[in-house]
Amino acid sequence: MGKLLLNIPTLFAAVSTSILFFIITLDSCYGSTTVVETGSISQKKGNVVGEMINSFTEPFKELYRDHQNCNQIRKKQKLHKASLKAEWESLGMDSKEIRAKLKESSGGITYEEFRCLQKGKSDSGKSGTFIFYVLAFPKFWPYMVMFNKQNILPSQFTKKDAYFRETKLEALSRERSHAVLETLMNLEKNSHVPGFKLNPFTPKTKQMEKFHRVVGELVEALESNPGPDYVMKKFEKKFFMRDKPEAKALRLVEFPDYLTSGLARTLSAGNAKGFNGFIPNFIHRKNVLEHIRQITQNDEFLINEAVDVDSLNGEALVETCNDRFIPTVGVSENEMRSKLNSWLRYAAIVPSRRTRETKEYFNANLARSALLCYNALDTLRHQPSASKLPRLVLESSFTLK
Repeated sequence: MGKLLLNIPTLFAAVSTSILFFIITLDSCYGSTTVVETGSISQKKGNVVGEMINSFTEPFKELYRDHQNCNQIRKKQKLHKASLKAEWESLGMDSKEIRAKLKESSGGITYEEFRCLQKGKSDSGKSGTFIFYVLAFPKFWPYMVMFNKQNILPSQFTKKDAYFRETKLEALSRERSHAVLETLMNLEKNSHVPGFKLNPFTPKTKQMEKFHRVVGELVEALESNPGPDYVMKKFEKKFFMRDKPEAKALRLVEFPDYLTSGLARTLSAGNAKGFNGFIPNFIHRKNVLEHIRQITQNDEFLINEAVDVDSLNGEALVETCNDRFIPTVGVSENEMRSKLNSWLRYAAIVPSRRTRETKEYFNANLARSALLCYNALDTLRHQPSASKLPRLVLESSFTLK
């Protein structure tokens, strides 16, 4: 009986793979079948089967379309760099200098195309990781997906297309607001009640005093209605250092666990619901670092290519703001651009100028983590946020009769 239970995931993987290949084959053969009789049982059956086939195969088709699109963009980059190389060689530039300049060049692509390449690279990496898990851990990969779906499966397989009486952006705003609220409640609880996760080798009162001090500082900061400049001034000595920061500082090992897990839950925005409490902190930290790496590359592209933020609109602007927890529900595009400009100023432009002048080191990962925390709190306080009930309860004054 025990062996049978252990082999269930393997059996599930084999059956799922067989069904998947069968569906893909069936779709290629009978995807365009039409039935003449309107309202007949055969038509209804055909519609149901067609919807099932489409729901299973569409993510694979979209993954392939995105892959082709990325190949076209890379081809465009290659041709642009080839023309630049020929031009620079005709000017008599040194080959070493040409290679350095080509490495810095974006290849003549737009910001939207750059985001497409970043997404394609991430999805390709996740596809490879998922295949490795299936082959290397046939009995355990379903549980890995269950606990860390958002960071294992490509984005085409983790979409939520159907929401009840709310848009996708409203759902994201609501779920992120709940994740921030949960983090604040856990922090406040740990300042008064010794939790199971507290270090057993440190006196409980000392650990609770630390949380109590953090809660006090947070209350004081929120009452003053701070801006992102407050974050940069408050932790200036942590962000800018005379000596090169240690590897553990860059990897956010010293970043508080409750903030790391809070950021990870806010990033997942409702995925792996019910299992977040069991996910180890090092996985939370890995997910946060990967997200910071991606937005850092986006920031560098926007600045190095001198992209006019005012020219961003539509999906590109919304996704760029969502990646940085900037509110996107109930706000105008001008407000989003203003907050995005503020992010770029404090996360990249000002630090770059200061490090050139003072020769200091800047811990960009830590600074962006702090700014993400600020934006998450700002989103929670933002009035048009889709999470209405908690705000109404806290802001309303009523008496029970």
